[in-house]
Amino acid sequence: MRLVPVLRNLVRTHRLERAAPDRLDAERRRLLVRLVRHAQADVPRYRELIAPETAAAFRGPEDLPSLPVLDRAEFHERAPEELLAAGFTPANTKAGTTSGSSGIPITIRNSERDLGYLRASYLYDMLAAGLRPWDRMAYFRVTPFLRHPLERFGLLRTFHIDTSATLDEQVGAFLAARPTFLVGFPHVIASVVEELERRGVRYRGARRVLFGGERLTPTARTRVLGHLGARCHEVYASVEVFTIARTCRRGSLHLRAADVVVELEQEDGSVVPADGSREAEGEILVTRLHSEAMPLIRYRLGDRVTVGPADCGCGRHTPVVLRVQGRSQDRFRDLGGREFYADFLTYAVQGFPEVSRMQLVQRRPAQVTVRVVLAAGAEAAPVTERIAAAVREAVPGFDVEVEAVRAIAPEANGKIRIVKVEPAATV
Repeated sequence: MRLVPVLRNLVRTHRLERAAPDRLDAERRRLLVRLVRHAQADVPRYRELIAPETAAAFRGPEDLPSLPVLDRAEFHERAPEELLAAGFTPANTKAGTTSGSSGIPITIRNSERDLGYLRASYLYDMLAAGLRPWDRMAYFRVTPFLRHPLERFGLLRTFHIDTSATLDEQVGAFLAARPTFLVGFPHVIASVVEELERRGVRYRGARRVLFGGERLTPTARTRVLGHLGARCHEVYASVEVFTIARTCRRGSLHLRAADVVVELEQEDGSVVPADGSREAEGEILVTRLHSEAMPLIRYRLGDRVTVGPADCGCGRHTPVVLRVQGRSQDRFRDLGGREFYADFLTYAVQGFPEVSRMQLVQRRPAQVTVRVVLAAGAEAAPVTERIAAAVREAVPGFDVEVEAVRAIAPEANGKIRIVKVEPAATV
């Protein structure tokens, strides 16, 4: 791994973290214009999609609606050579493959320059979350990271907690690592904490927890942090576009406005910029400003998000992600065939302090099954009855079932889908 590009990008990120709005705007415009012209000139597929005169006239984010939306099907169906810029091939780039939570796993290819930005982004995420060079980092994930070169000096020591292993094996690896800094899916870390509590083991060595990849109920979050005695931060990121947003010291999830441009697509197909001028909700379209080998412009990530004004008092002048909702594909259907995003129902459930984890599943139109893992000591019958009443009030006419379960199984990628539509429900 080349350290110079990482350090250069790290310095740049720190310099722009609290930059004034006009400076951020100038940086975004510079990078965006360069990206669009690079894509049109050097990428075969973009030469088909973007006319030379369109690229020449492009001036900034306000011109993005003149460009086509890039769907993940493009990556799934097309040969890499159609999407790679001139001079790049599968042989001289590094691949990153998505988890496939959308049902369409794709592979993104990065140049060494792209990877310098990626590594700096992830390192800055951890530094912003309170990482210290002498911390012992536990990564909860299926595959391990490459060993960091600084580990030979006793710095940034990394320990892999294999989330495909049994819970006993995960707990054993966790205790052997004695981590002070934890990174991973919230529900995986919560499972380890619950098992420690069941065994009567109190682990107080962790200082910080960096959550990412999914939501955790307030009850479960409080339990994890209470047991560990740690503070938490959160990131919103993906394999394709790296870090989209990270929390500040006040807990607000700020867009990384110097590195990505975000638009929100509405139900009617119109698009509004997530520029912090007002609250807006829609399906997220992301343009990754640092994508040399395989440019990503107006990429449909598959999430639905709500972005609010840039009014946090932490000193950053960037919009705040208020909610990251379920995958856009996970839309419930009523008897009339009308589809709607069901993420709002989760708030009717997570408000119950007895609920540790949850999942909403639709098996047929106008039906929803709510699976809940209850906190220790909670009586199932009265709680599930109250949850059912709250959900019925939110979706009148729906057949609502509430199941108290011991655990909620994650998908093959290790994540728990909070809102899930089974195939029969779409028929």
